[in-house]
Formats: sequence, C-alpha cells, structure tokens
Amino acid sequence: MIAWMLIRMNFRFSRPRFVVVLVAVMLAAPALAQSPSPPAGETIWVNVPQRLKTRVYESPGRGADPVLVVVLHGDAPRRPPTYQYRFAASVAAALPNVVAAAVLRPGYSDGEERSDGLRGETTGDNYTPEVIDAVVTAIAALKERYHPRAVVLVGHSGGAAITADLLGSRKGGADAALLVSCPCDLDAWRDHMHTVQGGAIWQRPVRSLSPIREADGVPPSTRITMLVGSQDDVAPPPLTQAYAEALRKHGVTVGADVVEGLPHDILLEPVVIDRLRELVDAVRAPR
Repeated sequence: MIAWMLIRMNFRFSRPRFVVVLVAVMLAAPALAQSPSPPAGETIWVNVPQRLKTRVYESPGRGADPVLVVVLHGDAPRRPPTYQYRFAASVAAALPNVVAAAVLRPGYSDGEERSDGLRGETTGDNYTPEVIDAVVTAIAALKERYHPRAVVLVGHSGGAAITADLLGSRKGGADAALLVSCPCDLDAWRDHMHTVQGGAIWQRPVRSLSPIREADGVPPSTRITMLVGSQDDVAPPPLTQAYAEALRKHGVTVGADVVEGLPHDILLEPVVIDRLRELVDAVRAPR
C-alpha cells in the first residue's frame, strides 16, 4: 500500500532500463490479444445506430430462458482483440443454458471486421458516455433477441472499466458483473501508467467516466465480483480494492479477490470461469 501511495504521488523509482522496456512491451502487446484464429461462433451485427460486431456462442442444447453473458475486451493497444471470443466460447462450453456474446468495442477491429465508432488512443480516453451508450444499446438488442432470464456482464481491463461505468449509469439492466483487472479509478490508473511508461499522452485531458466516481449509481441489488492478479503491473490490485470499497460504502455487496501470482492478462485463467459460474448460479437461483 505504501508503494502504491508513492505511485499516486508520481514518485519515480530508480530501475534498470531493461525492466522499463520489458514492462512497456508487456503493456503494448498483451498476450490475450494475440489469438490468430478465434473460435467459430455466430456473428451478429447490432445497430446502435453505429454497428457493433458481436460473436455469439450458445451452450449445447440451450433451452428457454438462458442467462446472457456479455463480454467486453480490454484496450488492446497494439493488436486486434480476439481473446474475448475465446473466452465466450469457453463460457458456452463450460456452463449450461447460457448465451455468451463477445462485443467488439466501438472503433475496434478484430483483424477481420471493425465495429463503428472511435477507438481512441487506448489511454483510458474511450470510456466515454457515447461508448457506454453504444454498449448499453447492444446489450438491449441482445436481450430482445435471446429473452434471457438474467444478464451477467464480464469486462476485462478497459472493458471492466466500461462495464463498471455502465452499471453506475443504471442503463444496462444487468443482474451481475464480473470485473477482471479493472482500472476502476481512472485518475489513479493514468497516473500509474504515466509513471511506468512516461509520455505526455497520459496527461492529456479525457472525457472518460471513472468508475469510482460513478459507484454511487450502481444498484445495491447488483451482484459484483472482482478479480485481479497480485502481479498485475498494468492495473494493480489497489485499484480494484479502492473501487470495491467505494461500492460497499453505497450498499453494494461485492467480492474482490487478489489472485496470487497472476499478471494482468488473466481472463482465460480457470479462476475467472469459476467466479463466473458462481455468478450465473446466483442469478438463476430464486430470490
């Protein structure tokens, strides 16, 4: 915690140059974004009025009233994001009676097709009201198509920040959310990235919403689970813990787990599916 306070104060630690270069490479090309061949699924274009691509996977033998799981990828600064498709396919294979829809965020290309909208600079500048509204509308269209009994949102990294902003806006109609590796205090996260990477780009003004400032809008009935790796150098654990505490102050019950030994790119780790299974079982249970 003391180290994190020093980061917030922009205290610059002395470190070997090769460590800085290694961290910068890890930030620029997250391993999760490198899947060359995303699994097959049904591609559905949602008009919002911008067109957003979703790739949808269904559990074998899906019945009526499925749980809709909507997945949002991270900022993916250097490579087209496809890992969200892999995760959604894994969800449909592992959990019964779910529809897992991976959304390609506004302005992003997955290497094959591109969603409409502005991608931004991937510096936390694209968690804007317009992006949040586009995702809300996409979720509404998916709900209209599949008539789910409940909606669970899953966001990784920047996608987790957008998910949290969406919950704070009270527009999404989600029953639960799993936030993974979340930069949920936007100002603190950008300060941290400026300390790690340097560059004026991290100090430019942005129009993005910070989840921690929107925490008072999250409905207390929403089930929220947060996961972060203890070795996450991109969105360190204090960001998750601070947001969880802000939610608790507003009456939201939230679980926030720091998973020992894991880094930033953990969406495809088994623990994430385990936590999602718990949320899906919870929203299926009678109230």
